[in-house]
Amino acid sequence: MKKILSFVLVFALLFSAISASSEGIPSPKEEVVYGILKLDGSVNSLYVVNIFNGGAITDYGSYSDIRNMTTSEKLSQNGEQITINTNADKFYYQGTLEKKDLPWDIAIKFFLDGKEISGSDLAGKGGKLEINMSVKQNNKINSTFFDNYALQIALSLDNKLCSNIKTDNATIAEAGSKKQLSYTVLPSNGIDITVTADVRDFEMEPITINGIKLSLGIAVDSDEFTNQIQELSDAIKKLDNGAFELLKGLSQLSEGMQKYTDGMKSFNDGLLQLSGGADKLDTGAAALKNGLSELAKQNDALIKGALAIQQAAFDSVNGKLSEMGLGLPALTPENYSIVLSSIPDLSAVKKQLDGAVQFTQGLKGYTEGVSQLGKGASDLAKGTSEFKSSSSIIAASANELYSAGAELNAAIKELREGLASYKDGTKKLRNGTSDMDLEINNKIDEMLGSISGKGDKVISFVSYKNTNVSAVQFVLKTASISVPGVQKAAAPKPVQLSFWQKLLKLFGFKYA
Repeated sequence: MKKILSFVLVFALLFSAISASSEGIPSPKEEVVYGILKLDGSVNSLYVVNIFNGGAITDYGSYSDIRNMTTSEKLSQNGEQITINTNADKFYYQGTLEKKDLPWDIAIKFFLDGKEISGSDLAGKGGKLEINMSVKQNNKINSTFFDNYALQIALSLDNKLCSNIKTDNATIAEAGSKKQLSYTVLPSNGIDITVTADVRDFEMEPITINGIKLSLGIAVDSDEFTNQIQELSDAIKKLDNGAFELLKGLSQLSEGMQKYTDGMKSFNDGLLQLSGGADKLDTGAAALKNGLSELAKQNDALIKGALAIQQAAFDSVNGKLSEMGLGLPALTPENYSIVLSSIPDLSAVKKQLDGAVQFTQGLKGYTEGVSQLGKGASDLAKGTSEFKSSSSIIAASANELYSAGAELNAAIKELREGLASYKDGTKKLRNGTSDMDLEINNKIDEMLGSISGKGDKVISFVSYKNTNVSAVQFVLKTASISVPGVQKAAAPKPVQLSFWQKLLKLFGFKYA
């Protein structure tokens, strides 16, 4: 019997402890925070409608007043703990919060004809109206709400009383005889709103502010896009390697041309002292003519090669830009500069194409110089036969030939410098795009984060003890600006209102 009694006593104590513990567990719920704001944006009063499934309910909150909005059953309030056991399938109760702080600091100012005026004094006035509204973070409240909740701000102006309405960053819609101005504030952001209008007999409906936790649920598969970026990066590497080889060959050509120009200078100086060396001069001129003729034979091949390189550069860039889906027209040597100049992010691509076009143009100048040299050499060969009678003419022709060679040499040097700059550009482009795919993924994540918030868990606005909250919503509105009307007749006998009618009436909305 003692053992049985001991067992019963232990079981009773254990059951009592479990029951006491379970009674303190907060029930699952949703919160809708209703705020009545003054015309300057400060909080007049805050109410919370708590929404539960039926049964035994335990909730927490610092309320100055609580009210059952669903049944006639009595709520029990013990400090911050509110309890009830209800048969209702869905249960609502309203609590009036003792604190009057929101996650956002809201400030509203009115100016009439350049002078600040209170909202209450604005009713019935006319003139040039300016409304300034500022929404910033309130550091007194848990930052989870500011970092994760988006705001929808709506301001309605009567078209009969307001004209020349102007504002920025608003969605403007006509709603009957009113103009609806709507502003969206993303998580972790504030906003400064300015509205101007010419008004008469001014009145305005309440400004409404709705806040919800933004959860877009956007899944972005960037693999295909980053793969294309990687292909572009690989192509840029090949382009950079090709530019190096081209610069190397052009440097060799420049060194050879410098030697050629130095030889031409010596040749020109020697002509000034010629008297009886006409035969040797004729032989040298013929050799020069033949050499330049052979060199000129390579002109077409050089030009075709340069044009092929240029076309390859444009084809590569056009291909990658098309894959990126930017909607740009096909780039050509004639239009690329105009198209790319308006897109700062593609300045490196423009610089790349500038180098390709400059290289082709420089090489054309080179071949034209070679042709000119060949013609000059031909003239020189012809002139040597007449040297004895025309030595002065030969000397002048030789000087022109040297000048043409010097110009060609200078053009090749400029081409080499241009290609060196082009090579620097391809190197920078190569370095800049080596980890572009990772940077794009990070940027996408950053952009989505700035839109949808930080993804923090939903928490209670009322009390940290409410650990089972599925949703919190904010519904705020200011007082209206209206001209006092005539005395109304005595109110009719009150009728029994439903829950939703009571809720609408509480916040000043009409109901059927």
